[in-house]
Amino acid sequence: MRHPLTWFFILIFWIIGGFLIAKTFCCGIGAAATSGLLIKDGATTVAATQAGNLLFGINEAAPIIESTNVKTEFNDLATYLKDNPTKSVTLNGHYLATEKNNTSFENLGLARADNLRGYLIGLGVPAAQLLTGSMVKEKHEVNDDQIVGGMSYIFGTVAAGRNLSIQDATNFNTSANSNLIFPMSSYNYINPVADDVTASFQKTADYLKANPKRSLKITGLYTDKEDNTSVLPSLGMARANKIKGMLTSMGVPSNQIDIDARMENTLAFENEETIGGATYMFFNGAESGDKLAEVEKRLRAKPIVLYFESGSQTLTLSPEQRNQFADLIYYLDNKEGGRLNAVGHTDDQGAEDVNRRLSRKRAEFVRDYISKNGGINQNLVSATGQGPDQPIADNGTPGGRAKNRRVEITIK
Repeated sequence: MRHPLTWFFILIFWIIGGFLIAKTFCCGIGAAATSGLLIKDGATTVAATQAGNLLFGINEAAPIIESTNVKTEFNDLATYLKDNPTKSVTLNGHYLATEKNNTSFENLGLARADNLRGYLIGLGVPAAQLLTGSMVKEKHEVNDDQIVGGMSYIFGTVAAGRNLSIQDATNFNTSANSNLIFPMSSYNYINPVADDVTASFQKTADYLKANPKRSLKITGLYTDKEDNTSVLPSLGMARANKIKGMLTSMGVPSNQIDIDARMENTLAFENEETIGGATYMFFNGAESGDKLAEVEKRLRAKPIVLYFESGSQTLTLSPEQRNQFADLIYYLDNKEGGRLNAVGHTDDQGAEDVNRRLSRKRAEFVRDYISKNGGINQNLVSATGQGPDQPIADNGTPGGRAKNRRVEITIK
């Protein structure tokens, strides 16, 4: 009969041997175990592999995908979302409290989620289906100074109002499973635009070109929490003007598109981005000539005058000037052959040849500024400089010199 200690040692050797065998088959002897990737939507497995996982460097926001074994799985996730356009997924980026956040985001988790979101958009997933969030972790699996996983995936339904819809009663209807996305305080929508959104706007452009008696009013939405950096009276109007620019680039006559704005403080922002940012309404025919006549009369009676600090090319617009720029855009859209003159002027301080160059550069700056911030075709704006030759005030006083440092914009 064996001694009781003999049975004890046999049991210990059996446990240790079983552990080593299991480790050999699962991970290889001495290899660091890495949990696999698993993405599930309820009972549906969207993507799964035991060969690797999403990785993030410590303190880093960019995911490591291309060099790992999970590229196929994220292609599977992208395909699943594109095949199910009513589905959304919230990407929750994980981060350790001890990690340093060197990004512009509130925390490293949001930055990681946003980076993965950008990767999936690059695979063709409509942006409206991708939400982001974050989660701080006390502990996380780390191998070779890389966080393993670093992300959780929560599926849901695309919220109402996120999808693009443009319709003209029973005559025309187009929609997309996503929409334009505007960052907070920006009138530029995020590029690249989803393919189905571009296709819907192209269909809208084709409809307008085929029906010249129909016009489209684009009403840009904005909140009172946003800053307006455009030349137009409101950020909403600037957003509408940007969308109008897309349609005119598709061949729609500019006088078939009207722009407006509405403050909408219920406009939802997620990670400082809003989806949609505009509404669309068709109406009969272009505006009557009465409005054009009124706009033209205002512009001829009072040209736009922009003032500059000494030696500076920066400018600040007043509410009245922003309204004047809205008139300018309307004039160019509706006046056949309409053009603008931007003429720069300086005070008499300094060398004359320097002042002439400065006045021309100021006029060119204004031309480029209103093109970039107002969507005005710079080919319709001539820019010249008169130096100190045409003062409108006494150069002998600081106040007079300030009035002479100007650019005047007139219509032709």
